[in-house]
Amino acid sequence: MSIQISVVGTVATEPKLLNSAGKTSFCTFRVASNERRYDREKNQWVDGETTWLSVNAFRSLAEHAQQSFSIGDRVIVNGKLRVKRWESQDRKGVSVELDAEGLGHDLRWGVSTFTKRMIGSPVPDIEPVESAATASRNPTNATSEGWLAPATASDQGQHGDGFGQVRAVAA
Repeated sequence: MSIQISVVGTVATEPKLLNSAGKTSFCTFRVASNERRYDREKNQWVDGETTWLSVNAFRSLAEHAQQSFSIGDRVIVNGKLRVKRWESQDRKGVSVELDAEGLGHDLRWGVSTFTKRMIGSPVPDIEPVESAATASRNPTNATSEGWLAPATASDQGQHGDGFGQVRAVAA
């Protein structure tokens, strides 16, 4: 029986890209998921317990995770839960693992840029670039008060609607 779950948490270890004996690439990293609850006595939100999970991603998802995530990133992980009992010479324990089927940044905490990769193409070293959404929030002609400066003829290619009309959107 497999249990499908989604976990929201923070990347706690650097994602490591490895290859199995069968040459399948996989990425592994730890995620800390903190419970937040409202304490009525203190009249404020407080941290509860932290749940630690090992996340495993395979094949292209593994390569993308290693390229996309760093320690401290807020992420959402969807996948199959695996609970494993383990035993060493003097200790016993349980490890909780999540075989990822979907991964992504938690957009409540920031913005992310998506770069589509063609199937079979190598994973490129990607330099961060400003997304269109970020650029629209920080236009180059904005005044210190957040208003857009009047458009000029040189702005036509950037902000024109193709009919000689310039539309400005306040930031």
